[in-house]
Order: sequence, then structure tokens, then C-alpha cells
Amino acid sequence: MKIPSIYNKLQTAGAVAILALGFSSHASAISVFTVDPNNAFGALGGPHPGPFQADFVTGASSTLVTLNPNKIDQTAQGYVDFNTFVLNNSNLLSTTTGLNSNWQMWAEFSYSLKLLTGTYATPGSTYGVTALHADFWVDPTLSSATTFTAATDAGAAAVVTHGTDSFKIASADLIAGAASINALGGTGFNTTNAFALLNPAGTSLFTSPVPFYNIQFDEFNNTSQGVFIASDHITINNTSGGIDFSRVPEPATLALLGIGLLGIGAARRRKA
Repeated sequence: MKIPSIYNKLQTAGAVAILALGFSSHASAISVFTVDPNNAFGALGGPHPGPFQADFVTGASSTLVTLNPNKIDQTAQGYVDFNTFVLNNSNLLSTTTGLNSNWQMWAEFSYSLKLLTGTYATPGSTYGVTALHADFWVDPTLSSATTFTAATDAGAAAVVTHGTDSFKIASADLIAGAASINALGGTGFNTTNAFALLNPAGTSLFTSPVPFYNIQFDEFNNTSQGVFIASDHITINNTSGGIDFSRVPEPATLALLGIGLLGIGAARRRKA
């Protein structure tokens, strides 16, 4: 029996929704971690506060997405400038954390996307994240602060200019991910990543648990006002979101991810 194409599209969209649900399910399983800037940086740029506990860290992101000529695949590059630690849904004061008052933390990333449903860069289109690598950095002193230049509508990439004392503390690589442009033209981006602190640079800052969580979950979204779409690139600014951690992905989440990916594959085969 031939399945109508509209059913294929609905099935694929449903699979993507399941995939996204897998990421959002972690909101109820956020894990607490300890951060100790004083232990990590000492007198450099100090005095620094710490230790303190948090379960989430928020930031603002800028990304340039470049379209491959096949109009299916895209590559992206950008940064997340972290601004606030959170514990139990309450923002921690800069006097507690010192973040952006006497030290900085950010991530620099690159990733690849594949169009799954819809048309490139149109509202309602969905994308699978096929690759991602991120490096996490800190700068313990604001005397030669690290600066951030957002991607431009003309297609210039997002740029991080490192301060003299900056150093890398961790890296992350893709397990699974999904992205979308919603009906209003805003973007969404969610990934699950393997996460590794560098020793001793990272483990002296993120001091517990030991060993530290090896899975990172992130969610970044923005309104249509932060999105500029051209024929060969998309500039995404005014993006906000955050990151939390867990040692092992929840079994239910892995199952949902698997169902979502299988559904996408089945729908694409039927359409072909």
C-alpha cells in the first residue's frame, strides 16, 4: 500500500518531536556540581570566590550557519558566553560566583546540520545535528579580558579574542542533537554531548562530583528578531540558553532518541 506523502511528513515531524522530547526530559533530573574559582585561579586576577554549588549555567550565544550548495547540509561555528550560574531555579549573584565580575567562562563550538523536514531556512523546518565539537575556556582575570564579536548579517563569523591568561578546561562531542526554525522564525538547538574536564585545568575549577559528570545537555533558543536568513547563510544572535550535566543518560531518554532516529529514517525511505 502506498503511503501518502503527507503522512510521511507528519511521521517525520513526529519523530523530530520525540527527539526533542528526549532532550527536554532532563529538566527534572538536573545534577548539582561544585565550582571553585579560588582553587582554580588562586591570586591570578583575584581574589576569587568559591567554592559554590550550582545545577545549571546560562549564557548568550552567537552562531553563523553556512549552507552547503546541496541545500541539505550546513556547517556552523560560534560561541556561548556564560553569564550566570543557577541553583534550584535561582540565579546566583556575581558576588557568590565572580563570573564576569572577576573571571570569565565561555564555549567555542562548531557543528554540522542536515535538513530533515521542510525547506532550508524556512519556518517549520527541522534539522538533525550530525557532528559537534565544543571547547570550554576560562579567563581568570579581567585586566586583559576576553572579548566576543557576534556573527554579522553580512556573513562574518562569530569571533572570540582570547585574553592573555585564558586557558581551556573541557571539551564536548556530540551524542545526539536536533535543531529547528519554529513557525514564527525563531531557532531552537538541543544536544546531548560527551563531556570531559581537562586535568588539572578543569578539575581544579569543577571540583565535584569526582569523577565529574561525563554527559552534557544543552538548550539554546531565540526569537525571530535574532535571526537573519540569506541564500547561503543564517546568522543567529540574541540566543539564550544553558547547560546542565548528568553522569549517564536516562534509559528512557536513550529509548526516545532511538525511536526518533528510526522514525526519521523510515519516513525518509518511504518518501524516496
